[in-house]
Amino acid sequence: MCHRKKLNPKSINVTVNKEETALPEGTTVSGLLELRGVKSRSSVWVNRNQLLLAEYPTWVLQEGDEIKILRVVAGG
Repeated sequence: MCHRKKLNPKSINVTVNKEETALPEGTTVSGLLELRGVKSRSSVWVNRNQLLLAEYPTWVLQEGDEIKILRVVAGG
């Protein structure tokens, strides 16, 4: 009998900027940005939909989500 390693049921798998990543279940977009050390304003897209900054704290990421984080850079 083949025994597979049981995946942690309290984590989800998502893709962030084309990189597969495991996150704790219940992670919000704000939580993801904090985990990745992103402190400046960023534009976040989830499954090809751009989120509003006001949605970051309440948008809970789901298994299989595709996330794109673009850092906003200002200059002149």
